Amino acid sequence: AWELLIEAKKASDLHIQDLDENTAEEAREQLRICEGSDWCWWFGDYNPPDAVRDFDNLYRQHLKKLYQLLGADVPASLSQSISHGGGDAEGGGAMRRGGAGE
Repeated sequence: AWELLIEAKKASDLHIQDLDENTAEEAREQLRICEGSDWCWWFGDYNPPDAVRDFDNLYRQHLKKLYQLLGADVPASLSQSISHGGGDAEGGGAMRRGGAGE
């Protein structure tokens, strides 16, 4: 996921100056969305597969939108899943269930 973000940032740096100001601002906002700190956290194998699949798909859609705004080719790698997860819903996530560990 981090490598995909790095490549998207490089594409942004390369193409952003070719865009009109409105599209450039939209692309900058889309890059900020892609750079959100929570995306890569979800790919850990400690998260349930359904959540990982949903976040994987959503993250790749955001990256694809950035490339489209930039007028750049969308890399084929964005059609492939990043992770499949493997944890269970009870043990994954950012919050521990109430009463856990008692």
